[in-house]
Amino acid sequence: MNYQFIISNDELSNYCQKIKNSSAIALDTEFVRTRTFYPHLGLLQVFDGKHAALIDPLNINDWQEFLVILTNPKIEKYFHSCSEDIEVFLHTFNCVPSPVIDSQILASFLDNPISSGYASLVNKYLGVELDKSETRTDWLKRPLTEKQCDYAINDVLYLFPLMNSLKSQLISIDYLAAAYQECQNAIARKCEIFDPQKAYLNIKNSWQLKGDSLGQLAKLACWRYQFAKTHDIALNFVVHEEILWKIARYQPTSLAELDKLGMKGKDIRSYGQTILDILLQPIPIIPAIQRINSYPNYKNIADSLKQIAETIASKTGLNSELILSRRLINQYVKWQNDRKGEIPEILSGWRKPLFEQYDLPN
Repeated sequence: MNYQFIISNDELSNYCQKIKNSSAIALDTEFVRTRTFYPHLGLLQVFDGKHAALIDPLNINDWQEFLVILTNPKIEKYFHSCSEDIEVFLHTFNCVPSPVIDSQILASFLDNPISSGYASLVNKYLGVELDKSETRTDWLKRPLTEKQCDYAINDVLYLFPLMNSLKSQLISIDYLAAAYQECQNAIARKCEIFDPQKAYLNIKNSWQLKGDSLGQLAKLACWRYQFAKTHDIALNFVVHEEILWKIARYQPTSLAELDKLGMKGKDIRSYGQTILDILLQPIPIIPAIQRINSYPNYKNIADSLKQIAETIASKTGLNSELILSRRLINQYVKWQNDRKGEIPEILSGWRKPLFEQYDLPN
């Protein structure tokens, strides 16, 4: 199918006039994120079922008309595995497309693997074999080849027939509304605002530290996160988390001691004195981290929930991984113990009527 390659504000404006009254548009992004904190948009693919376009963001600075379409609640936005795309839109345009319908999520309600790839689903439901040889393209490099452009546009051209097939099958088993709800839940989680003060929780083996060492890690991780975000540097390209953990554990007092802990020379020159200064600041009191699997009766609760999920799966034909993920188990266990925060997802939304007919563990 023919597509338009858009490289100017006027071309984008004209294209927006063509698609602004569509009931749905398929979207995908190509980006680069190797040493940076943020994903950098290299190409934007759009298709409304009639008009296909590759939009070159490197040459466009007026996105207003396009953003109106992105946020128009009457136009569904089709994606496949939209998690990283949402990050791109948040960073590039400071907005989230809405409403989002994710073919990966819809397919999971039809007993496909939770992480089914776009190419595998297109092949399964449409009988089309897609060429994925350009996956590792540098999408910020110009000019793009014809092969690269063909690869990129295919990521949206087949979303319409794929989505139509998935929707029709979900309607037949009365799970389309549940799939839509799951899509919105995924977007809501992706849009949660991260607290830099809790960055230490994402450091591997942070649970091993206690007292002053954990307080030092909290300070260091917060600094690293804010620095990386401000300077657009991937976290581990500021200071690797393993080194950060060692610094918090052993609390060095000199640049030489940082070197002994394995910190790279260039990192010592760039951040060494800053880190030593941070270590001298007041140490916050951080409660010891309780690992989720150390909660009372965790294994018994998890095993019981899994058995219930398997029973539900056998009765409904739904994927047991979709019904109950590790994240949902941990969420339920934590809520059972702490009785804080929102009601766990297995007790709300589309999962509630599936689980409430069973005696849930506590």
